[in-house]
Amino acid sequence: MDVDEVAEEVAPVPTPLRPVPSSPHKPALSVVPPPGDGGEALLREALSKASREVIEKIAWEVVPELAETIIREELERLIKERGA
Repeated sequence: MDVDEVAEEVAPVPTPLRPVPSSPHKPALSVVPPPGDGGEALLREALSKASREVIEKIAWEVVPELAETIIREELERLIKERGA
């Protein structure tokens, strides 16, 4: 068997896969709506993003203040119970 015959019998070695660098940025919204959609998908995505932003704002601004108020009221109640 010569080198060419051996090369034909040996399966080709696949090229190892390399990870594709990921982008830290989210892909931009598509400007062209899908056919037959009438732009509903874009509207849904925009509303979803706006809703998410409002919910995050509430979570970071309102919830900590509410938690503080509840904790203070509970502490005051416990202190009054101990004193009685």
